Order: sequence, then structure tokens, then C-alpha cells
Amino acid sequence: MQTLTVFCCTFSLAANSLSQSQQKSGAKMGTVTIRWFGHAFFLVSDGIKLAIDPFKNLEGYPNPVVAADVVLVTHDHFDHNKTEVIKGNPQVVRGQGKKSAKGMEFLGVKTFHDSNNGKDRGENTVFVFEMNGIRLAHCGDLGHVLSDQQVKEIGRVDVLMIPVGGFYTIDAKAAWQNVEKIKPKVVIPMHYKQPSMGDGLPIAGVDVYLQGKKNVTKLDKNILTLEKEKLPQETSIYVLNYK
Repeated sequence: MQTLTVFCCTFSLAANSLSQSQQKSGAKMGTVTIRWFGHAFFLVSDGIKLAIDPFKNLEGYPNPVVAADVVLVTHDHFDHNKTEVIKGNPQVVRGQGKKSAKGMEFLGVKTFHDSNNGKDRGENTVFVFEMNGIRLAHCGDLGHVLSDQQVKEIGRVDVLMIPVGGFYTIDAKAAWQNVEKIKPKVVIPMHYKQPSMGDGLPIAGVDVYLQGKKNVTKLDKNILTLEKEKLPQETSIYVLNYK
């Protein structure tokens, strides 16, 4: 049976709401703040601000104004690599292997944008990084179920940002297979169809992924604040609202 909770205010696993000054700095002490701007575009911060897969002029989404210290690009497709829109002269990180920027360490795990070893849409990077003791992974446009070796490379994950819309990426079924392999505490679905998008876009909405799932929370804001000691014990899904 699906358990669904709808909040009419910003949700915080740290229990306390962010003050205006804390929102400007990105996070309060001991927490990690995740903002979703739609598609695969996030800003993750614990004081250091990390943008991931920025877009520009993408159907269905407004263009956010974002400043960051570091930008991660999981692959060089137009809807994920618009680093020029990020203010603050950030350092850009791409590719596989161990990387460092602004005092942070990143692991890029080689994956593919399709289920044909990259022959259809090329390579993709799953980025793994840690903030305030919370280990996060962003799957980019992952197009296949991860191998056991890739899961081993990725390692422990507390927060997983994963595409669920299908066609260009994994669909709801494959996304859940990856969740069951990785076993994160928090799942944030991304890269799915919005009501404002045209009927011709061949990807599914998030409700297809949520069907039959338990521990689902839908937020009416694009902000989720996490604290390591207060992460859920069971895998929980948080659906953010980009608006």
C-alpha cells in the first residue's frame, strides 16, 4: 500500500525551518540543503554550493538564477551542460574517476546513457560526493540497470537523485531496480514529465514511479533539508516541486 504525505510548507528532516539567512548561505550547521530546479538540475549545499546538470531554456521549466562554487556535468547534452548560466565563477567537474574542486572530493563512475553500452546516446557519469557526513549520488541520464561492479564502485549512498521518466533514461521499473541495488535512505526522482510539457514528449510522469511505493512524501517546494542523524531508517522517496 502506498503511504503518501503532502506538506504545504518546506519540508525539513532537520525539523527546524531554514531562516532567510540560512537559505542564503545554503545550509545550517550539520545539514545539507538540496534544491531541485527541474529535470536533473540541482543545487546541493552545506556552505559550499554545488550545482549539478544545469539547463537553459528547457521546455516546461523556468530558467533559475543560481550561483555556485562547483558545477558537476554528468554528460555533455544540451539539457545538462549549460555551465555558463551558473554565476560565481564556479569550477566545472566532468568525467570519470576521482576529482577534487574547492576542497571537495568527487567520484565519477562510468555508466551509459542507454542500455546498449553507450552506442545509442553515449557515456554518462554517476557522481558521488559527501557533505556533512551525508553521501549523495546523482545519476545523470543513466540508461541501464547498474552492474554489480558499478554498484560496488558507487559504494554507500544516503541520498540518490535518479531519473525515472524512461525513453531517454531508465524508466520507473529500472529506476527501482537500481534503488534496490544501491539501498539509499533517501530517493529523489528526477527527469520525468511535467504537466506543462507537450503531449509529444515520450517520457512518463513521476506517478508511474510512485505507484505501489511506500514511504512517499510529496513537497510543495523545491527544497529538502537533511541531517545525517535524522535520515530515515527505511528507503524513503521525496518528490520535490521545482516551482
